[in-house]
Amino acid sequence: MIDRETGRQLTGFSLIGVFNTIIHLVIVIGLVEIFFVHPMPANAIAFICANLFSFWANSRWSFQTTLTRQRYLRFFIVSLIGLLVSISAIAVSEVLKWHYLIGVAISFCIMPFLTFIAHRLWTYKK
Repeated sequence: MIDRETGRQLTGFSLIGVFNTIIHLVIVIGLVEIFFVHPMPANAIAFICANLFSFWANSRWSFQTTLTRQRYLRFFIVSLIGLLVSISAIAVSEVLKWHYLIGVAISFCIMPFLTFIAHRLWTYKK
């Protein structure tokens, strides 16, 4: 059973994650389809933009805490692990000759659960 505070955090994290996913997808698709950037660097650029938004929004609403450099460093480390998962998923999709968005979709299915737990237990630990 999830306590009330964890439920509130998870709800905020999930809603921010939806907006973050949209930001990420719009940037990846725009860079690949409009500017012909290779999917791997396009995904990395989208990651940076989405990461900054996610840290700000989750610090403010989900975990209701101040923005600090140390906290961002932890957030960024967790996010880098997520980026590795995302890049690996894109690489696997390329090896299997799948559309690059399949790799992006796989990473979007795995990362939210892992990152919420890591952020709750480490990044935003009180």
